[in-house]
Amino acid sequence: MKNFFLVIPTRDRLECLSDLLLDLNAFEKNISQVIIVDQSQLDIQADIEKLPLNYNFTFVKNGRENSVNHSRNQALKYYKEEEWLFFLDDDLRIPNIAFEQIIEVLKPNIIDVLIPGIQFEGMETAEFKYQTILDTIAKPGNFSKSRFRLQVCSGLNIVKKDVFKEAGFLFDENFTIWGDDWDYGMRLLQAGANIYFQPKILVEHLQVSIGGQRDKAKTLNLELEKEKLYFYFLKKHFSKTVVKQQYYIKIFQSIKMFFSDGRISNLLISYKGYKRMLKMKSND
Repeated sequence: MKNFFLVIPTRDRLECLSDLLLDLNAFEKNISQVIIVDQSQLDIQADIEKLPLNYNFTFVKNGRENSVNHSRNQALKYYKEEEWLFFLDDDLRIPNIAFEQIIEVLKPNIIDVLIPGIQFEGMETAEFKYQTILDTIAKPGNFSKSRFRLQVCSGLNIVKKDVFKEAGFLFDENFTIWGDDWDYGMRLLQAGANIYFQPKILVEHLQVSIGGQRDKAKTLNLELEKEKLYFYFLKKHFSKTVVKQQYYIKIFQSIKMFFSDGRISNLLISYKGYKRMLKMKSND
């Protein structure tokens, strides 16, 4: 049954995108449509149209100045009430067995959001300790074990249409280099979604050094941008008291650092990030 709507933003990664699209041939009986939103410098549409693909796709061009969430929102204009929305990054490789496992896990109709696992060396034995309460709550301590979780990877997840709509349907375009996974997961959780991480479904993330949103990040002050988005995330999902508490904690920690090593950069980043956040408006 063709009840999956697939979204793939891409940027200067023709080879990676081509491989992923060919992988999707193994899933073609479930695909209603694939929307590719391209921000590449060179025109790659003709190359994509030459690929032997067994499913329908739509190629959409988008400006390079826009965020990846803007690309996802452009793709969502083509949505036609498919039961599942499948969001993918352009540098993933998916084995045939993973598609079979996806259908098997979703079939009981218990899970609202499915997050497949990303293969990495040592994932069977690695135990992670996080520095913040939010990270500890949201992320697996052991990536080889399935679990319910908070954080949802915007570039690799499958979500049921009802909870996606309840969560606001569109992605928040204010999130540029950080925070969209946190925001997306929080909105789904607030919508009542049953969010499940299943590492037995393994996908390869190539993490190529060129293309993607890494190029866009080169135009930003990364530390300041992340600090601004951190406070913006808190502003969206928590009370004013929580936001102010976190701001004062950051300022206090920065002052301690200044007196210990003379660095004032962290203090300035926290102050400027907080002030810039105050000027931001929610953009769901």
